Amino acid sequence: MKLRKDLFLITLLVVSLLVFLVTWQQIQSREALAVKQGVLDLHTLDLKNDRSIFLDGDWEFYPNQLLSPEDIHRGIGKATLIKVPGDWEKEMLPNGERMEGRGYGTYRLLIKHAPTDKMLAISKRYVRFADRLFVDGRLMMSSGLPGTSLESYEPRNVPYTVYFNPTRPEVEVVLQAANFDFKSGGIYSSISLGFGQTMEKSRALQAAIEMLAIGVLLMLSLLYLYLYYRLHRNRLQLLQALFFLNYAGVVFANGERLFLQFFPNLSFEFAFKIKYIAVYALPAVVLWIVSSIMLNRRTRGQLQLFGMIVFSYIALIIGFPFHIYAQVQDFFYMLGLSGYVISIGILLRSYVKRDYGSVNRPQFQLLIISVWMILLGSILSILNSVNLIGMVLVNVTLLLIMLIFFYVLVYHYITAYDSMKQLTHQLQVADQMKDEFLLLTSHELNTPLHGIIHLSRSLIASPARRMEESEIQEKLHRIRNTAYRMSHLVQDLIDASRLGDGSLKITKGVADLASCFSVVREVFGNLSSGKGSSFVCRIQPEARFVFADETRLLQVLYNLIYRTVDLQREGELTLEGYLRKDEVVIEIRSEPPSTFIEAHVKNAPLSPWNASMSDVGLSIAHDLLKLMEGDLVIEPLSRTIMVTLPVADPVERPKVTDREESAKGDVHFGVTQKGKPVATVLIATSDLVDMEHLESLLTMEGVKIRFAATAQDADSVLAQPGLPDLVIVDTRLSGGKGFEFCKRIRRVYSPAELPVLLITSRNTPADIAACLAVGCNDVITRPLEGGGILVRIHTALRMKRLIKEAADNEMAFLRSQIKPHFLYNALGTIMSLCYSDGPRAGELLGTFSRYLRILFHWDHTEDTEGMIPLSREMELIMSYVEIERERFGQRLRVDFDIDKSLNNAKVMPLLIEPLVENAIRHGVSKKIDGGTVRLAICRIDNEVQVVVEDDGVGMTSEQVDLLLLRGGTGNGVGLSNTARRLKHLHGQAMRISSTPGEGTRVEIHFPYQL
Repeated sequence: MKLRKDLFLITLLVVSLLVFLVTWQQIQSREALAVKQGVLDLHTLDLKNDRSIFLDGDWEFYPNQLLSPEDIHRGIGKATLIKVPGDWEKEMLPNGERMEGRGYGTYRLLIKHAPTDKMLAISKRYVRFADRLFVDGRLMMSSGLPGTSLESYEPRNVPYTVYFNPTRPEVEVVLQAANFDFKSGGIYSSISLGFGQTMEKSRALQAAIEMLAIGVLLMLSLLYLYLYYRLHRNRLQLLQALFFLNYAGVVFANGERLFLQFFPNLSFEFAFKIKYIAVYALPAVVLWIVSSIMLNRRTRGQLQLFGMIVFSYIALIIGFPFHIYAQVQDFFYMLGLSGYVISIGILLRSYVKRDYGSVNRPQFQLLIISVWMILLGSILSILNSVNLIGMVLVNVTLLLIMLIFFYVLVYHYITAYDSMKQLTHQLQVADQMKDEFLLLTSHELNTPLHGIIHLSRSLIASPARRMEESEIQEKLHRIRNTAYRMSHLVQDLIDASRLGDGSLKITKGVADLASCFSVVREVFGNLSSGKGSSFVCRIQPEARFVFADETRLLQVLYNLIYRTVDLQREGELTLEGYLRKDEVVIEIRSEPPSTFIEAHVKNAPLSPWNASMSDVGLSIAHDLLKLMEGDLVIEPLSRTIMVTLPVADPVERPKVTDREESAKGDVHFGVTQKGKPVATVLIATSDLVDMEHLESLLTMEGVKIRFAATAQDADSVLAQPGLPDLVIVDTRLSGGKGFEFCKRIRRVYSPAELPVLLITSRNTPADIAACLAVGCNDVITRPLEGGGILVRIHTALRMKRLIKEAADNEMAFLRSQIKPHFLYNALGTIMSLCYSDGPRAGELLGTFSRYLRILFHWDHTEDTEGMIPLSREMELIMSYVEIERERFGQRLRVDFDIDKSLNNAKVMPLLIEPLVENAIRHGVSKKIDGGTVRLAICRIDNEVQVVVEDDGVGMTSEQVDLLLLRGGTGNGVGLSNTARRLKHLHGQAMRISSTPGEGTRVEIHFPYQL
């Protein structure tokens, strides 16, 4: 940016120089001290009707004495001279000592040649912290109660103006003052003298300006609060509302201190807490506003940290009395001013760099002006408080700040109006496109949707007991795969919007093509086989890993293969990956060539990403590949679709060993990684020969070995994270404690969870029986023979794996019995909404897609123990409830009381959802007027408690027993299976209490684990 040509910076500099020159002129033209030697001679001064004079100069002062005018006339006390305004701290006393800041004293001034034909007025602004004013021996006004000790003194410090008619040319002014709260005391700001009418007008004008400013600021604060709560929850608007409210508090509590005049009965402590909270919160709020606009995280963090430091003083003000927090008041006041300076510096630096953060350039300029004027106003207020400039310049600055705020408001209005005009035009254009878009995309959505409907009908129409498990699994797989395609179509529509506004995120890393091809073949295998096509996948070993976002790569492959398979009736579809220079090429070709590919070849140079609106997926595929530094082309000669991606860095890719491929080169998807052990074995023995023999034997088999020389070492290994797959224990361990160690293992782990092989030196039936009695799975006898050891180890590991697979299969069977009984109703609801409320239908379709995705992905859960976080179970429940709410409307109410700290707690998949589903289907839905279902999850000691209650139709005790034993009459399979799974994995029983006509309560418990 060329600073010389930036009109904004030039204007800001010129205005700042003008303010500086005016301020300097006022300081230089400041009148000489009016009071000399305790006397003000009006004969030498021109007391005009339109102005007042400051009683600055040398007053008589009686330190550590509270004297009345009568006491002074009687000659009590010895006076000295003191500068007014000024602190009496360290003022030299008549005895040669210096006065302390906390103390008391009496000021005296003699006014000579006072006019006796007009009313005069004296205005006092700031005296620390209690005072009484006498004029010609008469008490005129007091603020607080001056005293000679902390107990007898009452602070207040309220500004006031007194009026009097002099009866003689000489007027005596006596002011008593006391301070026991601040480090310094005395008359802090100038006392004014003028004609009564003039002083009253000046005071009224100042109060009017402050009231105007307060009103404007409060209106702006309410406006931004309204915008925040009613339009869009923009955090910046909330901060702006807080800023204007805070600024109004600063004006209300300072200047004429209208706050104390409106609430005269407030205590000193409470009044000054309000005053200083407003003063010191303002720079902190400004810092947070600037930080919320900055995009640089480091700058934002520094500003927020500085703001928190200022806020810490506010906490000190709230929690402690005035005499404590006042000790560091000056430091934090300067710190607040530094906050303005830092904000201006950061804003100007960002402006020069054209970094306007989250706002546009005009808004950024207005922010700079606003903060700059607040800083100038604060500096001018300080200069006014020490009587270097008058109040006029401060008021002008305040009015300028108000004008800037008004301009900000007008600017926002004009900007909003222009935006509304543009949006109106865009909406008119979008409305014309909407009907075409819905018409084109509805076919894409209806195709997989009707497939799900037909498959669901066939499942519902055929009782489960009459169908083979393989047939059920096949239909469920088809439903899942169809839902995958529909889900990705919806995701394409969402990504099209995100690409438009630039909010689409890509997370690139090492992606495994073998895994991607496997998923694609799984999803589209049934579709291709149903059309008489075969699916072949090939990957060259050196082209297996690419640098891309694996999730987005799958999305690209889904879109391309779906269009190829959808328009192909018979033949072979080949998906091949190979290395070409420094990039990986993925070819998709079909024999005979797909109608989709032929259409694009004939219409060249038409490319997939320039296709019609109905082909949103192809456009998304192209854009996603561009974001991943790849490309998408259709090769006309070979009739193939070619996807190019960067090859992964060899250092970052995992090392693999490919198995021998088949004659066709079909890729194998169960490749084991080099360096990854097939199992982990703990060997607990103190025999070095056995250690060496077992290590050489098992290491060659790819087994990871951990040794323990004592039982204590072995216990510590088992206590660590990562349980070994097998334990080999020497019976002579730690002097014959191998048996005891095996017993300790069996108290915690079953033979299936942790197999144990015992090494013994004797192979008699009695010895083998003793070994088996302590819970080992098998026995190894000395001398150790390699073949026998490997057979026993492989057998133990295979049995462990088979037992786990059996348990997993049982759980999978139990999950598969939880029929998709609500699929038809949910899809029917969505179909009905398609005709009446398209956007809502789209939302519900997304929810339904998310429900199916979560439901079916659990068969491939990443957790080795088959457990998932509670948050994932709650995602499924929320999706299900949202669909059912749409079905039942006002008849269904669902309340959640979930302890958020349990989000990461491990839970079995589909443990809680069937309970909620059962409460809705068999509880409240059977009541004419519906009802309420409540789900509560909390932690009790080391267990998680789940309670599902409904106020539905309820059940008799016989129905409850029948439900748990056999699943009722076919409607309670989900509940009975949940009970069985809970009992199988955790040994916990489900508790059901129900009363006909009142409702049902189901309670389960399972261990809390992360």
